[in-house]
Amino acid sequence: MNSLFVDQISPHAQRLLSLLPSIMPYERTRRLFERWFPASDPHEAYLTQMRLEVFWQNPKHLKTCFIHSGVEHIDPHETYVISSIHFGQWGMYPASLNQQFGIRSQMVASGRNRTPNSRSDHFWYHHGQKPQVLSGYPVCYSTDSFYEQLGRLHEGRNLVVILDVREKGLMQRELRTEFCGGPYFLQRSAPLMARRAKVRILPYFGFYDSRAGKHRVRWFPPVTPQRDDRATLQSIVAMFEPLFAA
Repeated sequence: MNSLFVDQISPHAQRLLSLLPSIMPYERTRRLFERWFPASDPHEAYLTQMRLEVFWQNPKHLKTCFIHSGVEHIDPHETYVISSIHFGQWGMYPASLNQQFGIRSQMVASGRNRTPNSRSDHFWYHHGQKPQVLSGYPVCYSTDSFYEQLGRLHEGRNLVVILDVREKGLMQRELRTEFCGGPYFLQRSAPLMARRAKVRILPYFGFYDSRAGKHRVRWFPPVTPQRDDRATLQSIVAMFEPLFAA
């Protein structure tokens, strides 16, 4: 039997599975899914577990199942472009930061990669994007104008911009960096936005520690954007590489 990707099942089945957090904790459910729907490799196992845990995006889970370090680098009175790579529960980490420490942010979700009326779109919209209000604000979208995004930063809202989400029609805006011994292509949106708004970038990186049954989230010192967006991106992924490689 193959892994069960919960974003590929019917909306009705998704609604039934969304009741699981009220019945049992995530770690127990994860182990049951591993037994019932064994993955063919570690990458498939990660994708299965990452999607499943989205149902547990509630205040209790975000307060008890995430261990944050480096929070002392964050000034709650400063505005940031908060950035990470598309790994772990990247969307939950800023929400957990708000639930535990009261540091609010607004997720910039992809507006170009949606496939209306698909099972995947239903899953990510209803179970992944709507709960992002737990970060402090409802999601906004990458299809909003650049000036709207800058306006949010000028209002004092921290914006969460993921570095490596490839959006339809924007491949030409990627910049090449080096990561874990090979080329790694990243969107220039975060450094460009930070530079134009005259704010710093707050990098973070997280992963699920199966031994602890919790996520570990590392917050790094804020980065002042350079004039060269590629150099800014390279300095950020250089922070992530030791943790990612380990």
